[in-house]
Parts: sequence; structure tokens; C-alpha cells
Amino acid sequence: MAKTNLKNYTVQEKLNKMDVDLIDVVCSPDADNQGAQAAGDLLFQVTEIPNAVAVPGGTALLQSVVAVSSGEIETGAFDLVFTSDGTALVDESGDAETGDVVTTSSSDIDSPVSVAEGHCGVVSFSALTQISTTAAVGDEHNLGIVVKAAEGSTSIYVYGIVQNTADYNEGRLLLRVGLVKD
Repeated sequence: MAKTNLKNYTVQEKLNKMDVDLIDVVCSPDADNQGAQAAGDLLFQVTEIPNAVAVPGGTALLQSVVAVSSGEIETGAFDLVFTSDGTALVDESGDAETGDVVTTSSSDIDSPVSVAEGHCGVVSFSALTQISTTAAVGDEHNLGIVVKAAEGSTSIYVYGIVQNTADYNEGRLLLRVGLVKD
């Protein structure tokens, strides 16, 4: 268990010690080209967010996420699940594919409980706004979700869950992840 000692630093020293970072990661929605999806389907596989925390096994505050959809533009709802566990989701045949059911009682996902225990938080996007013929964007901010890397790692991970019936058709999803590192 972490020991919290608020008297180690003055307020000014603590503020000067914090680092703000914006990390871009590209995800591959519907990489397996499963066609139209349904709410609860896997949108994209577990994807690494490298150097998300300052020290191995450390923590950070997930402050904001910007999502940019391009290629096959989709504006529908989806969830991002942030976790400290980089284990790929699996189904009965091995690695799960985009389009596998994640969130129902008849889930296709058979990952071990350790995968669930690594979850740090979920960020829900109700929609993206189409800003041109080539892109749609959305953001969630002021999140304040504490994320923790696994022991010996400075990475956290994210995977997506569809909450609409769109066909992402092997599109591209850029996530700009805003973190406050301590």
C-alpha cells in the first residue's frame, strides 16, 4: 500500500514537481473488418500508451482525452477503458477480434480476472462532431481519473467498446491523452 505523506514538499515544490503531458496514440477501429457493429462490441484491441507515468509502477491523473476519427469517419458513441494491464483480450479461439461482444451476459471475451482488476477507469464519448469530410472530433475533459502503471512499467493501456451500430470499416482513431504526472 502506498504511504501518503503530505509534509514532504511545500505546495510550491509539489506544483513545480508535476509534469503535464499530451500523448498521441493511434487505434485501429474494426481492424478485423467485422462489418456493422452493435453496442457492447469490441471497437479496438488493447493499445499501449507509453510513458504515461513518470516512474515505473507510478501513477498519473488522466485529465483529458481528445478523439479524432478519420478514414472511415464515424460519430457514434463509444467507451474507452483505461487499464494498467497490457494483456490482450481473448475469446474462445485466442485473441479477441473487433466486433466480439464485450459487455453483455453472453460476452465473447474470456480474459482472466486479472485483466478486469487492472482497470483504472472508463471514459464515455456520447458522440463525435464531424468537422470536415475527412474528420470528426470529440473531447472529454476535467476527468481526474487516477491511473497506475503495472509494476516495472511506465505504460498504461486502453481499449474501446462500441456503444452504437456503426461500421468503422477499418478506420483510424487518434487519441490525444492528457495526463498530469507526479
